[in-house]
Amino acid sequence: MSSRPRRSSSLVRRLLFLQVATVLVTVGGAAVLAVLGARQLETDAAARLTTATAQSVATDPAVVAAVTAGGDPQVVARTMQPLALRVQEATGTAFVVIMSPDGVRYSHAEPDRIGQTYLGTIAEARAGQVYTEHYLGTLGPSIRTVVPVFAGSGGPVVGLVSVGVLETRISELVARELPWIVLVAAVAVALGASFAWLLARRVRRQTLGLEPAEIAAAYTHHDAVLRAVREGLMVLDEDGRVVVVNAEARRLLGFGLDQPVEGRRLVELGVDPALRAVTRLATGGVEDVRDTVTLAGERVLLLSRTAAGPRAGEGTRVVTLRDRTELADVLRERDAARDRARALSAQAHEFANRMQTVLTLVQLGETDDALRAGTAAVDRARGPSDLVVHDPVLAALLLDKAWSAAERDIAFTVEDETSAETPVEPDDLVSLVGNLVDNALDAADGSPGAAVGVRLADGASGWIVEVEDTGPGIPADAADDVFAHGFSTKPAAPDRPRGIGLALVARIVRRLGGSIEVSGRSPGTVFRLELPSRLPSRPTAPTELAGPRPPA
Repeated sequence: MSSRPRRSSSLVRRLLFLQVATVLVTVGGAAVLAVLGARQLETDAAARLTTATAQSVATDPAVVAAVTAGGDPQVVARTMQPLALRVQEATGTAFVVIMSPDGVRYSHAEPDRIGQTYLGTIAEARAGQVYTEHYLGTLGPSIRTVVPVFAGSGGPVVGLVSVGVLETRISELVARELPWIVLVAAVAVALGASFAWLLARRVRRQTLGLEPAEIAAAYTHHDAVLRAVREGLMVLDEDGRVVVVNAEARRLLGFGLDQPVEGRRLVELGVDPALRAVTRLATGGVEDVRDTVTLAGERVLLLSRTAAGPRAGEGTRVVTLRDRTELADVLRERDAARDRARALSAQAHEFANRMQTVLTLVQLGETDDALRAGTAAVDRARGPSDLVVHDPVLAALLLDKAWSAAERDIAFTVEDETSAETPVEPDDLVSLVGNLVDNALDAADGSPGAAVGVRLADGASGWIVEVEDTGPGIPADAADDVFAHGFSTKPAAPDRPRGIGLALVARIVRRLGGSIEVSGRSPGTVFRLELPSRLPSRPTAPTELAGPRPPA
């Protein structure tokens, strides 16, 4: 099988170009900021250096004495110039200027300028303040600080000291850091471009080389298919999180249309444990499951599970759900109709035999025996006729079960001690009593003296149903599991899965706020169901469970 040829994607190329451009702009901007930051740091350092140097010179006793005495600048320069040059050389500054309060220089880096007026701002220093500025002086642009020289502590300003660092020196210091900044920027660009290339490859692999229009079309078709599929469809990843879910699956699982589902585990969403157990991954990976009957609350579902394929990721599986609730009701009605047909066929055959016997007795003149045989044949053909139940829905249901019991040669009795109709909705009533009686008939079938009894009663706090059978009973260690989904003591038939009915009964009872318990008897089992009472909707007279009359 040939693999799909890989093609170049303009989307990937545009993403790669955009990412590389973003990296270049970001790294370039960061490099510029780094240079500017380094220059600012050097400028601040120069300001601190000039301030500290100027203040040190201004407090030197020799300087204070010289500027206090004043006089001819050339005479004062004989002592101040050597001192200023020593300080200038020791600190690495560009100039150290000692001057009078009027700005007449007593020292300078260029001796020819001694005696000339200082170029710069001195008003703040003459007022007794320290002042730092950027200024274009005789040596070029510089960072300079001017400080006052006081005549003793608290005395007047008798002179000024200015110390400066040329901005060319600051640029030289920044230039020393520039190779490192460029190197770091180059490495950042290389790493960014590499990551962008790797990301572009990943995007191309994940999008299968599709263009934006193709991706949009694929999503549109995907959404349309999810909406059109009548089955519930759900995709789960390896961790059991929902990746995709369609509207039908939301309905079957009881999710709201706006409820956030994607990205959450089924257990977080409160999905029925019976359904979660079927969707769970097997130890060896995803195993296909076909049309497994499970429960989602009170809804009977057919669930299929299959692997989603390698492109979707290891452990990803597709789950399809079909509502089997109505189908289960149809199957139950089909089984009941089939049982009635078998019973009618057997009764017709037996009735014909009995009528032949009656005819023979009449021909022999044994009229009394013929009368007794005919009466017995008619009574048997009528079927169950001594069962009386108040609720018409229960009357029809239990009559049907009585026919099934008669066909299977199981004694079937009903005791109705209630005073009115049952407080349960017809659908719930059929599911509750129907499943309990079906379970009892299956258990009693084939046992010695097979019998099933149904008792209806008004309890102190509600409505009571007891169903007992003469079957083999439930093992003591399985009493806690009898209402669990999938549990059954009977083998499953191809068209009749086991472990569903009692689990469904337990869920309905829980929703209605009732209780159900199972106990053993010798022989057989007793199920006791109790539901809260409510006012009857309408009183009715008892309905007699009468079988069909034989044809005339």
